[in-house]
Amino acid sequence: MVNTKDEDKGSFSQGRWVPPVYRWPKISDGELQVIRKRQRERARVMALLLAAFVVLLFFITLAKTGMNW
Repeated sequence: MVNTKDEDKGSFSQGRWVPPVYRWPKISDGELQVIRKRQRERARVMALLLAAFVVLLFFITLAKTGMNW
């Protein structure tokens, strides 16, 4: 939705341009729950990827130092 009102285009104050104030869109509770669920899923995937990266670095370090278990 594009707003064409003059007040939403920003203004000049003391010789410099000031951007308009951002207004958050209206979101229903159902949409908000879907967004939060997606964020939780992405956070879990990122945590698993970071954990796998740490394990990979651990094994690389073991191989480089020559430790034999």
